[in-house]
Amino acid sequence: MTNTNNKDLSDQIIRIAKKSLKASNKTDQVEVKTNWRFEITQRNAKSILLILTCSVLLSILYWLNARVVSDDESLLTIPANESVESVVEENKNDIAISEVVVYVSGDVLKSGVYKLPNGSRVVDALAKAGGLAKNGKIGENNLARVLADGEQVDFSSSQNNKVNKSKSSSSNNSNCVNLNSASLGELDSLPGVGPVLAKRILDWKESNGGFKSVEQLGDVDGIGKSKYATISAKSCV
Repeated sequence: MTNTNNKDLSDQIIRIAKKSLKASNKTDQVEVKTNWRFEITQRNAKSILLILTCSVLLSILYWLNARVVSDDESLLTIPANESVESVVEENKNDIAISEVVVYVSGDVLKSGVYKLPNGSRVVDALAKAGGLAKNGKIGENNLARVLADGEQVDFSSSQNNKVNKSKSSSSNNSNCVNLNSASLGELDSLPGVGPVLAKRILDWKESNGGFKSVEQLGDVDGIGKSKYATISAKSCV
């Protein structure tokens, strides 16, 4: 009797289990984890090298460009030890030396005071005055002579054609060069004097209000005892 009851109980448990269990129609899904680890392959290494090279080149170009711009700006600035006034004054001196002012008088068509480029000659002054008047003569005037600033070129027949009546450096009987009225070209013609030294003599004259004596040539930078002896022999004030 007991065995029958056990068997019935087992069958009942089996039936209950069958009703509770249902067959699964879905396939179990296995979670797949993706591995994102970066691998340095030969291709990746080349790409990295190319990027680094481009970065270095761009940095160098930027640095060079900044340096060029900085150099250009420095050229436009005036040095701290050189004031604007000194630059303007230097330009004025250059302009003053670049021209001469002469008075053309006598038997010319248009006598008067004229500005001419530095290095101009008597023939240029005559042309500026319109040339000789009727019956006018050149006389003793040397048309090829270089003009000095502030001189008078006279073509008057009544004055026996004396040249440079007003402080011309070439009018002296001693044929000396007047240090106070001579042009840059005339100072350059002195023995032992070149363009650089002639410019220094002019600068000294302007800075000191002119030469009071020939001996002051020794105060000009670049004129030693031997050079002074050579220059002073043909100079006067």
